[in-house]
Amino acid sequence: MLTALLLCDYCVRRVVKEPKYTTTMIELTYKSIQPYLIKEVQEGEIMYCKFLVEEQEFETEVSIEKIGDSQGLSLIVKNPNRMRSMLLRALNKGIEKKQILSGKVAQVYFSKKELEAAVVLAFESILDKIVYVETTNKWRLATHFSAFEVFISQNPLQEHYDKKIMSRMLVEMARADGRIGEEERLFFSHFLNNEMGRLRDLIIAPYLTKEDCRKVSKNGRLTIFVIIAAVALTDNELEVEEENKLNRFAEIFELNAQKQQELFQIAQDYTLEIMLKVATKPLNLEALYAFADKIAMDRAHAEKVQAKFKAS
Repeated sequence: MLTALLLCDYCVRRVVKEPKYTTTMIELTYKSIQPYLIKEVQEGEIMYCKFLVEEQEFETEVSIEKIGDSQGLSLIVKNPNRMRSMLLRALNKGIEKKQILSGKVAQVYFSKKELEAAVVLAFESILDKIVYVETTNKWRLATHFSAFEVFISQNPLQEHYDKKIMSRMLVEMARADGRIGEEERLFFSHFLNNEMGRLRDLIIAPYLTKEDCRKVSKNGRLTIFVIIAAVALTDNELEVEEENKLNRFAEIFELNAQKQQELFQIAQDYTLEIMLKVATKPLNLEALYAFADKIAMDRAHAEKVQAKFKAS
């Protein structure tokens, strides 16, 4: 279900729109993001940060990771690959996570380097909302968002029960091939929290039934399905077991065929858009068709998505 991990460092590639398809290597360091950092608070193993970009505030939280002595200055953490990271950043827009600074959490010791690395990761989590302008060497607010990002931003999961069901569906999807691999576990360690449920509990939960999902809100059903579909596609291939799970979840949520296809297409489009962002250039027709086939996407529609992406 997941692709192999890539170890992260302080450098993050961003595609700058002018000129088209040129890629600038931007070094993200604790020092370089200081002009945008207005608050950083450690609560146990969590770092809470607030950033300000063009008068827009962004609040985010990340897990603080231990960095081994042998790793030097490189930021090497249990992070998913770039496509997975981009999806995680988008998902954070669609799930309102409670940020409670109670002061009662036992402090955990981390080195200065580890705390600074966490702040950099927190800034990285908002990169889909901002864009780097090379001519001014400054960050500004992004103006273009995919249909997937817009959908989950406009329909965020707010109900506690909805979040619990989504977590169970994600784990159930990960178990579709009969096991949960190390990559899946790493993804869940970054995505899940106490409110949404922990993997150790979710992994032994029984499969969901229609009765379990009866209390899920109407909008929650749509957002959950889009998220589950997007996660299923992040290894750039829709397997039979995953397709069967999606069909079952659609049935549980009482989605008709038209609505199911509409939501699945949003996830497909986003998967292709992420691929194009990572590639930093258009795919040739043969590669585009091959990719579309793997994610069960109509080839003609894939051409339209790529053309629209190039023009944005």
